[in-house]
Amino acid sequence: MDNQKTVLFLASFGTSILRAKEVSYDKIQAELAQKSGLPVWQIFTDDATARAVNGAGGASTYTVEDAVETAIIHGFTRIVCIPVYFAEGELYHGLRKRLDFYRDRIDVAMTHAVIFDQESAENAARILLECVKPNDETEYLFVGHGLSEQHHHNYAAVGEGMKKLGFDNCHVLLLKEKDCLGQAVSLLKKREAELRDAQVEIVPLVVAWGDYMAGELYNSEDSFMWQLRKAGYRTIFTGKGLGEYSAFREVYTERLKDILG
Repeated sequence: MDNQKTVLFLASFGTSILRAKEVSYDKIQAELAQKSGLPVWQIFTDDATARAVNGAGGASTYTVEDAVETAIIHGFTRIVCIPVYFAEGELYHGLRKRLDFYRDRIDVAMTHAVIFDQESAENAARILLECVKPNDETEYLFVGHGLSEQHHHNYAAVGEGMKKLGFDNCHVLLLKEKDCLGQAVSLLKKREAELRDAQVEIVPLVVAWGDYMAGELYNSEDSFMWQLRKAGYRTIFTGKGLGEYSAFREVYTERLKDILG
């Protein structure tokens, strides 16, 4: 393959918080470029955020359509898209549809998300444990998004993988699933977290800091963290996106290897 004709798209929903971009997406972008020797462009699928952030700090941030048109104009013949998404849900498939529109004009390949089958879920469990380094006195709630049956299956496999590795204090939940709070309380009761005065740590299964993390998980009185506190649990929030962990960022270079060889 002629590397000069290939461009990599690092694709995400995007974030308007520049610090979050710097400590997650920008680091993934730099590592992909260093290990592949290919140009890497950042793509935000949220068009408004892409345009608002474009040029900040001297870096370019594209919409999907702007990126593809620019690649064609500059003579690239192949796009390899690396989505940062934790699972292959609505955002992942929406991105694929937008790229599919251009397949008659340029070759397009797309890597898998972090989890997409049993093996990738079990590998993600190992990586998350390496990142968080759980201790025995704390209960960990790894919280992701997703509603589809496939989402549920793959996220559940991550939780099962943690249990297989001996971490019964690590639990995976989907915030959008019915009665997520009730599920969390039930798990914590079984673990006697309140009786032990155990700390409960929320770990968001998202790559970069954004409105979801701030609003739904910890910032407002109706957020997941504050509802757990009202239920009597000593709850804290990691405040980090997964892209801030070097061990987690390696997933994306591995995904790229699957396509480039």
